[in-house]
Amino acid sequence: MHLSVRQKDSLMRHGVAISIDGPSASGKTSLAYALASRLGTRVLDTGLTYRAVAYAASRGPLPPDGRLFDVLRHELAAPGARPALPAVVYHGEDITDAIWSAEVEQQLRFISADPAWRRDITDHHRAIIGGHERMIVVGRDCATTLMTNADCHVFLTAMEAVRRERRRAQYRTQPERAVNVGPVTRLDDITREHVSRQPRGLVLDTTFLPTPAAVRAVLHHLGECR
Repeated sequence: MHLSVRQKDSLMRHGVAISIDGPSASGKTSLAYALASRLGTRVLDTGLTYRAVAYAASRGPLPPDGRLFDVLRHELAAPGARPALPAVVYHGEDITDAIWSAEVEQQLRFISADPAWRRDITDHHRAIIGGHERMIVVGRDCATTLMTNADCHVFLTAMEAVRRERRRAQYRTQPERAVNVGPVTRLDDITREHVSRQPRGLVLDTTFLPTPAAVRAVLHHLGECR
């Protein structure tokens, strides 16, 4: 699964738009940042915004009408940065590490289930995407809401036992992060079905697929689609 020199040059020169979806601990984030390093593009990790809003909610009442995003910023790393990690800033303070606490995890359930906040956050993400010609967007239902015209739609899946072990391994090195892994949801099923029907869609089972192999599969698929 190798791209030709011409294909690689084209991807680096013109950029690429990729959506990456899948259940928790399926390898979405690792794949997104690995691809970003290879392609020299930015990553929008939509889950970080939800966690940032949950963090703000844990600190007091949230302002209405989307005004929260006047003081809450999701700063994307520069293209090709190594590591290509973002920063989340609230009232001028970097809260990138703080958004993984158990308190935030509890608030996250309410934010994710609130249609008004989901709408505001989606609008915020669309504004970010609109400011960049090409980028990688990773999270849940990205292919169906945020990146419908992406050059490549990727959906990752993995056995639940493997996803749980990945989360436990992550917890051992980053104990501030939640260890829970949710089941595959109806939304995941809908997104997977949508991606599987797209000419530029790619469904990958990462149960026994390491990130470098997943990167090669996506790059190969991009080359085939172009």
